[in-house]
Amino acid sequence: MAPPTLQSSGSAAGSTAEKAAELSEQMEIDAIWREVNNKVVELAGGDPSKVQKTLDINAVLRYVDNVQASDKKKSEKFGTFKSIVNRTLQCINTVGGIVAEGASTVFAPAGMCYNALTFVIQAWQGYEGIFENLAELLEKCTEFLERLESYEGRMDKRLTRVAVQNLRLFVEICDRTIKLRRKHTRFIAFTKQLFLNDNGIQDLLGIMDRLNNKESLLVSAQTYKLVSDSAGDIKLILDGQKEQKKEEEAKKWRRTIAKALSFPSTMLDNDGEPIPSWQKTFDARKNTLVEGTGKWILENQKFLEWTNSTSPDKPVVVLRGENGSGKTSMLANTVRYLRKMNRAGPTSRAVTAYFFMEGEKRKPEEEDESSVVELVSRTLLWQIATSYEAMTKSVYQIVERSPNFDNSVDLWQQLFINNKERMNPDTTFFLFIDGIDKTLVALIEKLTSVPDSKKARLFLTTRPQLVSDWLEPADGIKFDVIPISEHNGEDVDMYITYRMDNMPILKDLSRPGISEWRDKILKTLREKCDGDYFKLNSSLKALAKVDLIEDIKEVLADADKTRTDQIDAEIRQLNNNRTIKEIQEINEIIMWIENGRRWFSVEMMEDLLSVKYRNIPIVQARTPVPGPLSRRKTGSSTPGTPPREPEEAEEEAEEEAATAALTISLLPFSQKLAEKYPIFSITDSSIVDWRSPEIKDRIPSKDSGDAMFNTTASGPQILQESEISIVKHFLNNVCPPDLYTRFEFEKFFETKLGARQKEYICLDPENADIRIVLTCLIILTEVDLRSNDSLREYAGFWLMDHLEKVDLSAADRDLKARVGPLLVKLFTEECGIDSMFWPFDLNVSLKTWDQGEYALLREIRGEWVYSTAGVEQVSRWLHDSSVTKLIDAEPGVSFVSAVKAASANLHEAVLSTAAKTMAQHLFHRIDFTPRHFWSGCMFIRGYLSRLNPEKAAQMPNEPSVYNIGETPDFRKFENRAFRLEELREIEAWAESVLDKTNYTPVEQSSWEIHGALIIFQLCRAEQGSIDIYQGRARKAIELNPKNWHACHFIAKQPNTDNEEAVQLLSRAKQAVDELSNGDEAWIRDSSNSALLARITLDLGDRLWELGKDLPLAASIHRESLKYNYVHFVNYTDVLTRYQKREAWAEFIAFIEMLNETSQTWEAFFDELVNEFIVDLVSVRRSDMLAQAADATNRWDVIDTFFNLAIDIGTRQEAHALLFLLRDGFAKTLASSVDRAQQDKVVEIQETALQNIKLHHSDIPSRHTVDAMTNSLAETYLDKAFQPNLPMDKVNSYGSLIASLLPDTSAVLDVWAYSVTACCLVRYHYKRKSASPVAKEWLRRIVRASIELLSDDDEENDDFAYEILARLLTTVEDTKNTRITWTVRNMIQYEAQVKWQNWITASQDSASGQPGVHGDSAAKQQQSIPNGSAPQPNGGVTPPKDADAASVGDSPAKPTWFAACAGCDKQWVVMDAPLYTCADCVGTTQLCQDCHGQLVRGELKKKKGLKCEKGHVFVEVPRWDPSLIEGMPRACVPLPDSADKSKRWVTLDEWKGELRKYLEGDVKEVA
Repeated sequence: MAPPTLQSSGSAAGSTAEKAAELSEQMEIDAIWREVNNKVVELAGGDPSKVQKTLDINAVLRYVDNVQASDKKKSEKFGTFKSIVNRTLQCINTVGGIVAEGASTVFAPAGMCYNALTFVIQAWQGYEGIFENLAELLEKCTEFLERLESYEGRMDKRLTRVAVQNLRLFVEICDRTIKLRRKHTRFIAFTKQLFLNDNGIQDLLGIMDRLNNKESLLVSAQTYKLVSDSAGDIKLILDGQKEQKKEEEAKKWRRTIAKALSFPSTMLDNDGEPIPSWQKTFDARKNTLVEGTGKWILENQKFLEWTNSTSPDKPVVVLRGENGSGKTSMLANTVRYLRKMNRAGPTSRAVTAYFFMEGEKRKPEEEDESSVVELVSRTLLWQIATSYEAMTKSVYQIVERSPNFDNSVDLWQQLFINNKERMNPDTTFFLFIDGIDKTLVALIEKLTSVPDSKKARLFLTTRPQLVSDWLEPADGIKFDVIPISEHNGEDVDMYITYRMDNMPILKDLSRPGISEWRDKILKTLREKCDGDYFKLNSSLKALAKVDLIEDIKEVLADADKTRTDQIDAEIRQLNNNRTIKEIQEINEIIMWIENGRRWFSVEMMEDLLSVKYRNIPIVQARTPVPGPLSRRKTGSSTPGTPPREPEEAEEEAEEEAATAALTISLLPFSQKLAEKYPIFSITDSSIVDWRSPEIKDRIPSKDSGDAMFNTTASGPQILQESEISIVKHFLNNVCPPDLYTRFEFEKFFETKLGARQKEYICLDPENADIRIVLTCLIILTEVDLRSNDSLREYAGFWLMDHLEKVDLSAADRDLKARVGPLLVKLFTEECGIDSMFWPFDLNVSLKTWDQGEYALLREIRGEWVYSTAGVEQVSRWLHDSSVTKLIDAEPGVSFVSAVKAASANLHEAVLSTAAKTMAQHLFHRIDFTPRHFWSGCMFIRGYLSRLNPEKAAQMPNEPSVYNIGETPDFRKFENRAFRLEELREIEAWAESVLDKTNYTPVEQSSWEIHGALIIFQLCRAEQGSIDIYQGRARKAIELNPKNWHACHFIAKQPNTDNEEAVQLLSRAKQAVDELSNGDEAWIRDSSNSALLARITLDLGDRLWELGKDLPLAASIHRESLKYNYVHFVNYTDVLTRYQKREAWAEFIAFIEMLNETSQTWEAFFDELVNEFIVDLVSVRRSDMLAQAADATNRWDVIDTFFNLAIDIGTRQEAHALLFLLRDGFAKTLASSVDRAQQDKVVEIQETALQNIKLHHSDIPSRHTVDAMTNSLAETYLDKAFQPNLPMDKVNSYGSLIASLLPDTSAVLDVWAYSVTACCLVRYHYKRKSASPVAKEWLRRIVRASIELLSDDDEENDDFAYEILARLLTTVEDTKNTRITWTVRNMIQYEAQVKWQNWITASQDSASGQPGVHGDSAAKQQQSIPNGSAPQPNGGVTPPKDADAASVGDSPAKPTWFAACAGCDKQWVVMDAPLYTCADCVGTTQLCQDCHGQLVRGELKKKKGLKCEKGHVFVEVPRWDPSLIEGMPRACVPLPDSADKSKRWVTLDEWKGELRKYLEGDVKEVA
């Protein structure tokens, strides 16, 4: 069905109809609420006097306290329970207030729900586990209720109805819970989740879930209703909303599947879907393939039988070969060729899924500890499940029915083998696995034992030994073997030739002798390497470095050495030729590769290596306290610190920059790896790794005392003293003394003897983790190093893990001694404390912060504050005497003593200084952003809980539970909505630890404003909090009238009138101006400049609202931009004010001033894009930038703004943000009244899409990318058929459209590309040209639509019809287009009848009157706003009683599904014909009047309307209810049937007719 996104507002229904609809909604709200009141009276035993009319939140909480006090032994979970009860009551209070405004009732909605909750507690009082179980239930209810809080004051009647229904459901759940009490009368205690496991409660929660799904659509509708008068693009928005609804539904399916397949969280993207690492591996491998290689497989009879046979005798093909024989590349080639075939396999659709073992390489310590069969299963099953829409939905439904699986084989059995979609006659499944493991044998047996003819076909690569050891003995696996070495000789030759073509010494064939040498090299390497690509690459790499003939001959002579010999020689050469520092660096790279907890990019590896070059003494004097971490990066200082002179600051900055530089060599690190350290390589994923895994096996281990004297081939060649004596004796006998001296033989022998102490390439497993611990501690405790986000993130995230892994009994003592002082420094100095617990990333949007730094801080708090893991590690280390050896000064000595004390509370001993530092940050520093307050208060809340023995006893000691969003512990400690009670506890502790007793009035004033701001940011929704934080801010002003932060805060409050606000802000600004004018250093402090800028900006806002002097207000707005302060969120509000008054000159002047201060944008690029451009252009859907530019003819200002921002994004390589920025730029230009901007729009969109294609891992919202792609495709299609266009340009536009579409086999959601695909189909349809790509997309859309119409879910049918209507219009299939639109009208018609019957039944049950249904109900629909007023003659059977008409059975009210793009007229059901445009690929419809005006050239063009006079239209008939009179189910009406006795056909017959598109070409169906 069409999503209910808007109130229907057809032009045929005027204000009277709208009032009637509103009255109908109001009656429904009142009726529902009467039932709620009656239900609460029923819960009170039928006695209304027991219902407390004035019950409020505090009274309920007092009642809860009394219950707890009477039964202390059974209330261990009471603290959590009370917290959740309080949150639930707050939600009910807000939602109840909404209902009270919308319901014409004397009952207090919130109070009635409070009564219901007290009855529940009373019923279950005294039962063990009551608090825990009720907490779980209330949390579930609150999840739904709290979503409605944000709409307070902004609800229409339909959204109010959702709120009423939510409260009704809450009361129903209370009723069901009380009934459960009677059911369990014999139970004194019960297990967890008794309530949540009850089917009745689950049903009610499910209804609440579905109800809230409607809420999101209603909010979209309401938001649109507020802006539709100025937007002018109704259909564009609603089409986008409908497609987004479908996209969200598909995302839900995929998220559910990903969860069932057990993808670890580290592999999931922001949408909860797995990051396709297999795709990246395949693409990278594909890019290395030499063109023309692998084609032999296409002529191999075994392969052809496997691909083309309807049911191959041997469903498994094994590509057999030794390591390095090219199997992986051949598999990639095979997948590539199979996907390129016009018809791969015996069916029209081939699903290819693949797994590369190299792409799934995991660190042993990573979160993912899956076995190979689990890795293979989830990777292949995900690709299968998302290969096409019907399969995705089928797998989702299976998972929903049975989400638990025994093992990987059972996963395949349930999701694939038993899946009805596997039997789809149009589909063949090809599975490719590169490299097999013994655990895979059982899976292969299962897949090949399927008894039917639709078993999957497997293509495997493996070594000969594994074929004989694992596959041949396996039960029932029938397979063919293709030995790669017997077929790939030409591939090897092509590869050698390709490499020689890129060598400077061999690529020029015109030079004498080059051809002969190339032939010789080719022949020699072919014979000696025998297809071993490792040996080939070693020889070819060596050849690329030489140019002398003798050297070339030597390389060729060594080409047939074994791999081991080649590796040993390479390592030995490095040991002999590299300097000691270089060998140390090689060993450190080995350490990070082998012991790092993740893989490192080239840049990250270089940064890690650079840490050791910092001259940091083992024991340091305490460093000065760094300045405040202000949001503004224009400088910082601690209050009270003398300002620096400009010259001094400049010199210090230069010195600091030089020191902070992390460069360790002037040679680019990637080049250094290639030229100096060839045992490593940079992989296709840009990470540093071994060039080959076999190299690691040849590296000696430094794990025993005599390891360095190992004389293996790869180790250093150590000479014994006796051997040197023999040589010396010989030389003394044959050499004259002077000659002996001149050759410096003695020095040479000393060097050889000294080789015993020489650094050499080795592994050091005993000390690897402790060396990494040292690096992490240095990063975290050094100001310059911690500013590197990547280093700080790794050090903070993995420090704990490396500490745990160190075996203190085996680790080097000197290394342990170096760790001790740094460990103390981490927890006793502000730098280390802030690195661990305080936010740095202040310049990004909150969404970006949540996904990045917040996740890191949450992980750290879980390890070090909430759990005992971190503090126990500190204790373990400090109990080692070697660790504390160098700790001999304060505060280290006291710190160690406190930790080692027998009675120590480890959290207090380790974290007391950190907690005090957090308190100082919260109440002393000038950091007022929510992320500061969250971080500080969450730390202290967790810390104080650990100091409280009762609370600590209830806290799990494992850190993992605090990072799982569904757990109560996570919600308790990471909940951003603090309670006033919690903040009072935090502040009371801070007062004590910071000794607030002797504060001056100025200091007390500062404390008060900090307290006010904390309450304002963290619990402003709690009842009574407004009075508290505003009262404290005013008290701050009383204590210190010059507390400008407090003045500014009060002036910002909504209940402060404009006159008072202007007075406060003017006084503050005047005083701050005097300070800045008298002291230039003062204004250079970022905190001070930010304050001045905020005061100035808000003063401009208040003056503008007063309206007395608008030019003055605007000038003050512009002045605020001069103070090195950037806050783009506020600027959207400023520009909106200008737009409302059409003050376009002021608007442009503001942007112009913003451009002049662009040097301040750099650090806040994320905020600029997300909080300004995206919010303005995409969220608010405003074209005010274009309006201002058009009105003032100042497009140069807007262009400059976007170009400056694009330059910043390009420098930062912020590809996702760049895309969003360019999208906003293109939309702004497209909104111009000047069509000349169109070419620039195209250019920007092309650049944006090309850039995101090159950096697909940085892709923003998929919907945004798809929308731009569709827009560009429509533009190309329009341009392709401009008159007098040269044929080469026409052809180029066709190619450009095709280039926008991905390979159909790689598409998860065909709907996202339907517009672009239809553009390509339309292009070839109009040109009568054949196109395999267009044909495949046409097939894919038709097939996907037919599959959706064939499943059991009727809810997705309308979307399938909508896409079909678009495609059928595109190819001018008039008959089927008209049928499709008629079916869509029928769906709307039936939904409208059903909804009106439900309303009638609800009203009748409330009034006690008999129901009015059928024709009578249909007549009442005339009051419903609609483009037409249909008179139904039948329809859905109405509800029989009041219960049937309950909220759980309420149908969705149908909204309009068709609209005229010319006049915005809308239809719920069409009472007049429409004309749908084929040249606009079915995205544009016009009513009869507008179509006539367009044809006559009289239609006034409007935004979003691209239709031209010469476009081709298909007429869609008006709805005729008589078409479906007597029509059986599963039929479709025929609007054009000449035979009145044949007014319909079965759905299967009609789908059969559509199947012609699965075989025909675009031009063939013309």
